[in-house]
Amino acid sequence: MSTHAVLTLVVLIVALGLLASQRIRPALVALLVMLTLIVTGVLSPTEAFSAFGQPVIITIPGLFVLGAALSESGVATLIANRLMAFSRRGELVLTLVIMCTAGLLSAVLSSLLVVAVLMPAVLRLARDARIAPSRLLLPLVSAATMGNLLTLIGAISNLVISDLLIVSGYAPLGFLSLTPYGLVSLAAAIAWYLLAGRRLLRREVPDEPERPSLDQLQEIYRLGNVLYRLRVRAISALVGQQLAQANLARTDGLNVVAVTPQNGRTVFAGPDWELSPDDVLIVEGARADIQRAVESHQLDWLGESSLQEIHQSEHEALRLAELMVPFRSRLVGKSLAEVRFRERYGLSLLAAYRQGQAISRRLPELILAAGDTLLVQGPPARLNQVGRDSNLLLAADLGPQAGEIVTRKAKWAVVIMAMMLVTVVTGWMSLATAGLAAAVALVATGCIKPESAYRSVDVSLVVLVGCMLSLAMALEKTGVAETMAVFVATLRPLVGVPGTLLALYIFTVFTTQVISNTATIGLLTPLAINLAVVQGVAPEPFAIAIAVACTTSYLTPFTNAENLLVREAGRYSLRDYVLNGMPILVVQTAVVVAAVL
Repeated sequence: MSTHAVLTLVVLIVALGLLASQRIRPALVALLVMLTLIVTGVLSPTEAFSAFGQPVIITIPGLFVLGAALSESGVATLIANRLMAFSRRGELVLTLVIMCTAGLLSAVLSSLLVVAVLMPAVLRLARDARIAPSRLLLPLVSAATMGNLLTLIGAISNLVISDLLIVSGYAPLGFLSLTPYGLVSLAAAIAWYLLAGRRLLRREVPDEPERPSLDQLQEIYRLGNVLYRLRVRAISALVGQQLAQANLARTDGLNVVAVTPQNGRTVFAGPDWELSPDDVLIVEGARADIQRAVESHQLDWLGESSLQEIHQSEHEALRLAELMVPFRSRLVGKSLAEVRFRERYGLSLLAAYRQGQAISRRLPELILAAGDTLLVQGPPARLNQVGRDSNLLLAADLGPQAGEIVTRKAKWAVVIMAMMLVTVVTGWMSLATAGLAAAVALVATGCIKPESAYRSVDVSLVVLVGCMLSLAMALEKTGVAETMAVFVATLRPLVGVPGTLLALYIFTVFTTQVISNTATIGLLTPLAINLAVVQGVAPEPFAIAIAVACTTSYLTPFTNAENLLVREAGRYSLRDYVLNGMPILVVQTAVVVAAVL
């Protein structure tokens, strides 16, 4: 073995040890690996840096932007809201629907992103249905992990394997090459959690979360039957008037909360808003006052409104919040009309809460007292300014966060994602090209802001992939991968090709419990390819075995970010992960060994 081969092998072993110790960030380890290979002359700088010219380096950021756009535009939330309809059909049906949804979404999105997007909805479902979150979150994670095997773009690790096949001079994996294994894995996970697995999950229902739901807010502040929608007719005398001039609060006892212009989005009802025909006013007041206002101002009654309607407004426009009146506030003892609350703070007051009593009528006449809690609605920028004068304190931001609502850009995000998938499946564009085009289109159409697109890209993962690809190139160049493959191949007379593949699979399973999937693939795929070649078989089955084995990090929470994400919310221990993951692993292993040969 040459000096460079020995150096490469040492780098490989040291990298494995550092990654397993988890004391140094994986991206930093990968950078040290690349730097060592260059300094020792194993790879020239041009050879090492060429790893960052591989298509996968372009594909990864594109997929991150796509996932973030689907989340920010509300597409993922739209899907989650549909799950609410199944919460009344029992835990079994709900578990099945959650797992199928997570599995299908993970076919085109990162499993971590799917879990992050769906977890709030699942927790809400668990709370409403009085089900322990632990009975839904682990099935969610398991299904999302298996769903990554349904398509080539389901996981970054799949793309890395395909790219390593290209680097080694073989055909890449097809878009649906992993689909059969993904379907069997997903079916095994679903069967386990619908049958025996559900008996191993905790049944304790935690206390209610501190942040109240919209229904709870509406009940606490007694806002039922006090919010209404009125449309301004073209013949109304209000047309052309500003809300301050109309002064509906003084003349009619109505509090204008928000305005939805024709073909527009719901916005804050500022005092300088000039009323136009077909403007829809969301107002608060007694039903009798509403009826009188409809007749006197020639308005159309459109029915009741709710906090949900305000909550679903795009987050750039409106947000709900609770404010507190401190004891030293200069507002104490003054009415809202006297302090010109709307003009001063740019917020609409929906209701107040004082000493166990909700107040939602004749709010402009309300005399503020120390300790009052005010439920308000308005632009996020105005809410951020609350507290600067020490007269009010922001107690809780209750409005929708980015991704919690379905925006007008959701349909564009869906169309762009569908076009990307069609171009990839039909072979019209490579995945890297289609992903880059989709990312540009998502930013250009406003589905995601450029700043959010940049933030969505995990740069450390891009660095990790690029640097580990350079190690894979070194293993190939120095012949280390081939030497290791020849050594393992000597076992063939004893165990045959299935035995060597099984040994490689099991070794990968153990490795991925302590090292990230991407790093494991970068280290072991060259070995798998060479192992197949020296045995005279096609490398694709061995590459597929590596891809499936790298999903088995679900056995522990050590390297699986999805498991870590739900660990606290589900109150899981290591025992929960191992007991529920082992049966699924057995099924996966049997299927891989039987199917790839």
